[in-house]
Amino acid sequence: MKNFRVAFFDIDGTLADNQLPQALTFTQRVPDSAKRALKKLKANNIEPVIASGRHHQTIVQLAKDLGVDSVISSNGNCVHYRGKMLHQNIIPPDLVVELVDYLRKQQIDFLLETEQCLYCFENSPYYLNHSAEKTILKMSDPFPDGILQLIIPWNEKNILKFEPSSPLIVEKVAPMAATIHLKNGTKAAGIHRICEEMAITPHQALAFGDEENDFTMFDAVGFPVAMGNASPELKEKAAHVTTAVSDDGIWNACITLGLITE
Repeated sequence: MKNFRVAFFDIDGTLADNQLPQALTFTQRVPDSAKRALKKLKANNIEPVIASGRHHQTIVQLAKDLGVDSVISSNGNCVHYRGKMLHQNIIPPDLVVELVDYLRKQQIDFLLETEQCLYCFENSPYYLNHSAEKTILKMSDPFPDGILQLIIPWNEKNILKFEPSSPLIVEKVAPMAATIHLKNGTKAAGIHRICEEMAITPHQALAFGDEENDFTMFDAVGFPVAMGNASPELKEKAAHVTTAVSDDGIWNACITLGLITE
């Protein structure tokens, strides 16, 4: 195998088993074998990095529990390396206003996401009682500064799309959720930032994923690994397909690829 220095891991469906009850924490849904694999990778001088569409603050505890120091969050729109902020990709305020107006006209509920907080409005039909910790805004309140992306419910029958000329993109990030963010905010961009910080090439990086927002991540690394439960399209882009997250997929891949030993 090549001299890999860093491995990027999606959360939902990759590190964490989405088939387990959602009431469990991320850490509780990560197989013990995956936890051991990440520790062994770190001991072998391969930096484990979480790369997720999720909000930074929702990942902090998981990263701490797994001994991971670096996090790409908000689909690459927020990047931390060993506790240091490297990058934020903020949606221009006037574009946020246009987008929110459009979503309200389409009767699509949403959360606003910054590095530190999630926000919803007091009349939010879906997210007001959602389990995620958030700040409630009055309808008269101004939008918060530093919005990185918006979260909307995912509905297979009513998929939101933007014109090709739009600076925005919609990506499914979990079975019931999608995010809206700037097109140039991708997991690939986050990967490049961290590789630059580490003074390594993307060819020295691996990525593990399962969902469509992992496509750019797979294009950005030297060796992409798809989980056994990944979408068929993502499996086609993978250099290696491992077993499902519930079947020790990360551990099995790391052993098969010679990244760690038993």
